[in-house]
Amino acid sequence: MVVPPPGSRVVLVTGASSGIGRETALHFARLGDTVVGVARHEPALREVADEHTGIHQEVVDVTDAAARVDLVDRVLRQFGRVDVLVNNAGVGPLGYLHELTADDVERVYDTNVVAVADLTRLVLPDMLRRSDGAVIMLSSVAAWASVPPMTAYASSKFAVDGLVEGLRRETWGTGVLVHSINPGPIATDYLARAANRSPQPGDPPRSSAPGFPASWVAEAVVDAAGARRPVTRSVPRVAGVVRLAQVPPVGAVLDLVFGRFGRLVTDRVRSMAQEQARGVRTPG
Repeated sequence: MVVPPPGSRVVLVTGASSGIGRETALHFARLGDTVVGVARHEPALREVADEHTGIHQEVVDVTDAAARVDLVDRVLRQFGRVDVLVNNAGVGPLGYLHELTADDVERVYDTNVVAVADLTRLVLPDMLRRSDGAVIMLSSVAAWASVPPMTAYASSKFAVDGLVEGLRRETWGTGVLVHSINPGPIATDYLARAANRSPQPGDPPRSSAPGFPASWVAEAVVDAAGARRPVTRSVPRVAGVVRLAQVPPVGAVLDLVFGRFGRLVTDRVRSMAQEQARGVRTPG
């Protein structure tokens, strides 16, 4: 297996117009890699591409099956290959499951699971033919502990982790590596987007959700792209302690805590999302 060195790779990043995707696209571009940034929102994506000449724009809704096929075909025709696929695009409605709409449920699975699996399916044949390539899944620590108000989102990330596990076995010995990056809370506009308010260039400044810098996740993604064995990494690393939630005694404690206080947590998070969407900084 030959891992392409930084500066020579073709990197496809979904959800590149904001947050983790934006930072990831810029990190790869600064290394000299050719980056294809994918997002639905053209003005925001253009703003990212304007920051670095190494970023090429592809305005695509990854939940559209035909658009996914066209995207991969265009990239392969223009650049000849995809060395690194970063499945970053994701959504996460806030609320108890019975409070969500059918559209909310379909959107979270179409974006977080179906699009991720299908884009990976589309790039794998060329990677397998060349015997090299990296697929990097942006999962979440929520895949290790599902709690309200993010039950639907967490369940979609459980599916992503299951996809990673199976794909690692499917690609064993082929030269293709499948990685998982599982961030904890990250300071992005995630809450505003969860409230269906996707910030755009020219919008009033909005506070970020409380959390760790998106650049930390981008650095973990770049590190994984150069790894010689499959990587599963939490960001920050200490967030890996959330895996203990899968141990029955710890899970029982979470059942008790969120059974009793889940509604309070949900209402507080929703309030924060609305404040971020209005550009009002949450009182500290």
